[in-house]
Amino acid sequence: MNQKEKFSLNQDIASNPTENIWVQANAGTGKTTVLIRRLLRILFRNSCREINKSSGILCLSYTNAAAGEMRNRVLDGLRNWSKASDDELRDLLSGISENEPANDVDLAAARRVFFSYIDNPDMLKIKTIHGFCEEILRRFPIEAGISPTWSLVSGAAQTVLLQDAFNKMINNSLNNAKNIQNTMDAFSRIIDIKSEHFLSDLNNMLLSHYKSFFQVEDTNKYREYFIDKTKHILNLDTPVSMDLPQENLIKIIDYAENIKKPAQYVINIINITKQYIDNSVNFEKYKDLYLTSKNTIRSILEKDSVFSEEAKRVCEIQQYLLNKKVFDNTLSLFDLAMDFADTYKTIKQERNLLDFEDLILYTQRLFRKPDVMGWVLSQLDVSISHILVDEAQDTSPQQWNIMKMLAGDFFTDGDKENNRSLFVVGDTKQSIYGFQNADPVAFAESRADIAEQIQQNYRTIKEIPLDQSFRSVEPVLKTVDYFFSHPSVVADTGFHNNAHVCYRRGEPGFVEMHNLLTYEDKTHKNRLYVYDIADKIEKLIKDDGYKPSDIMVLLQKRGSFAGPLLIELKRRGIDVAGSDRIKLPQFPAVKDLLHMVRFCIDNNNDYGLCCVLKSPFYRLKEQDIFNLCKIKNESENASVFDCLTEYNRDVYDDLNDIIEKSKTLAPYSFFEYVLHKNNNREKIISAMGKHVIDPIEEFMSMCLAYERTQPGTLRHFIKWFITGDSEVKRDMDESAGVRIMTVHGSKGLASPVVFLIDTVYFPQSESTLNVNYLDKNSDDYDLWLWKTDDSDIIQQIADKNKQDAIAEYYRLLYVAMTRTRDRLYIYGCDANVVNDLSWHRKLWSVLSNIADARLDENTIRITNDTKFD
Repeated sequence: MNQKEKFSLNQDIASNPTENIWVQANAGTGKTTVLIRRLLRILFRNSCREINKSSGILCLSYTNAAAGEMRNRVLDGLRNWSKASDDELRDLLSGISENEPANDVDLAAARRVFFSYIDNPDMLKIKTIHGFCEEILRRFPIEAGISPTWSLVSGAAQTVLLQDAFNKMINNSLNNAKNIQNTMDAFSRIIDIKSEHFLSDLNNMLLSHYKSFFQVEDTNKYREYFIDKTKHILNLDTPVSMDLPQENLIKIIDYAENIKKPAQYVINIINITKQYIDNSVNFEKYKDLYLTSKNTIRSILEKDSVFSEEAKRVCEIQQYLLNKKVFDNTLSLFDLAMDFADTYKTIKQERNLLDFEDLILYTQRLFRKPDVMGWVLSQLDVSISHILVDEAQDTSPQQWNIMKMLAGDFFTDGDKENNRSLFVVGDTKQSIYGFQNADPVAFAESRADIAEQIQQNYRTIKEIPLDQSFRSVEPVLKTVDYFFSHPSVVADTGFHNNAHVCYRRGEPGFVEMHNLLTYEDKTHKNRLYVYDIADKIEKLIKDDGYKPSDIMVLLQKRGSFAGPLLIELKRRGIDVAGSDRIKLPQFPAVKDLLHMVRFCIDNNNDYGLCCVLKSPFYRLKEQDIFNLCKIKNESENASVFDCLTEYNRDVYDDLNDIIEKSKTLAPYSFFEYVLHKNNNREKIISAMGKHVIDPIEEFMSMCLAYERTQPGTLRHFIKWFITGDSEVKRDMDESAGVRIMTVHGSKGLASPVVFLIDTVYFPQSESTLNVNYLDKNSDDYDLWLWKTDDSDIIQQIADKNKQDAIAEYYRLLYVAMTRTRDRLYIYGCDANVVNDLSWHRKLWSVLSNIADARLDENTIRITNDTKFD
């Protein structure tokens, strides 16, 4: 079968470089293959017309891994063209060349492309949007208003930088704050309503609003706008009278005292109203007569017109007070965020640093000047003639602004016959990066915006759906379509499904869902649950012939299950690829190295020393530690280290040597010495497995980076490293074993067997509420509310935000289920509280009704595999 026959009509249209295309693609429909085909067709077409030196291609992807895969696939295709025989090349060019079959001129053009690309790699830029912005800012820093010698900061270094900015803002506010009193009052208020333990969360909240202030030139004007709009949203425009007229209160007392055989609540009204008149109780106590703890009118009062009328008045006042409190708290957060944004921006400028958010923000600001943008693009080595955007649903509004500005300038010559084209592919059902500001609504709206822009220059954009899935078997797609099209799912989640067409129709597979597993031992239920999952994985490998690399375990969060499952599988001798992300300070091998440093800094740190002694460095047993502690207790003023002199002199001498080295060596040199001493590195790998190599190497790289850029001793390094909460992101090697990863990390991957085991967790509501949708004219200014109190208005807005979060929660489920090629196993561990909208609860209630499902009390199976009949 040749390449052209493998492509559907829609895929062939989408890969046509003469058309502007907007693709809405289901999971597994080969959208990356279409994109690669389009790139090859553009390169071939340019080679035929000998315009490859002047016609550049910009292909934007969401992740570096995806960009790397595209780059490799294009290069492989071009390499095959250069090496193939004439007959092989004609077959490869089927669907690529305009002539069928390709003629000799086409063959010659195809062979030229590889060498043209090698000589001029800039003719094809495959980058992330951040990578593209970084290139622009490095080429044109002066135009962007930044230092030409800027560096990019991320990860642990950025975490430390944020802490420095926060400390500078608080400790030096008298010297640095533009609005000193606002900042100090705001910080005092926030600490009063939260506590000092809230500071780490506060830092993240302040950073999340950084971009709001970056794009604002007049922050005082922004503050005025924010105050006016927030008051309007909270119905604080018209003040509510806080006075309860005394004559009204007396009338209520008189009315209540004339009731025969008054109930206890009437007696309470009489007594507390009198106390309220005498100012011996406050409004908080008085309102409790009429309102519940949820600030609703007590039902017992609604039948009495006098009491219900007063209850309505009290309720109105209480709602006003709650909204006023939300406003004051939100304004405090705003003032602190404004000062933090200014301090953070200043400290980066002082150190010539940009973070990843800055790459987008500075490029957006640069491109907002049409004359500057046009000049910048004209100065690139290769003029851009084709733009391709992959995974467009994950693009944030700020990133879309850059794309729209590029598209707006793209077709300005108005030439219907020009060679320029735009290709955008995405799937709103797979938009799962809301925490990075991805917005599926922006993806949908941008299609109309771009279409309107290019229409002014006599161009159109075609919308092409891709719905044929090449990845999953029929039972998996049947389950996905049934569930996500079910009326209750649509109503509860707002999910909009596009039905899948199965390419692998007739191939065997199934979906197997298990009812919530329950355990009598509540203390160890997570561990028992992990044992059950490991049992199933082991059975698949031993009985069903699957390799460990065929299995992927997906989690919402790494939390409770990732580590224990990894350990349990390794205990059973099952190969495991490890975790897709590792927090270095919590990784066992790194913890051993940190304990070594802590002990070297303080030789009386008995706990740190005992951890080192039990580590792979020395492998002392529990009995050895017990004996040392016994000797210590029998000795006066002795440390565990002192006791080693008589218990194990060799270990004592070895540690003493390391202590001496710690006094003079910098972090990288010190850890390098420790790891190579006595083959300690090999001991760690032997004890923990080869998956520890990457984290150790990453840790050493961080040590080297610290040594080159930061002054300070090992003590300072420990503080820097722990504060940064360093995290390693790993590309999961499909051949290494069972992959245990989050659903977010699995994006773009697939596996023959997929386990969903974290199906009970339900997302918590955010403390900051987005309210931009309430003001359609707020393009230049962000609006938000800090949800510190629950008034009726706040609850309504929180419900809207919650609905958005639930929609993304179910888009995450769609991504998880569609990673499956053949078998999907769904499990859940019983929790104290299981939300009705949790994945497991919803899946069980809906899939129980699917036609032809094999159903019993504990299992639902949807299959076309005859061996299960």
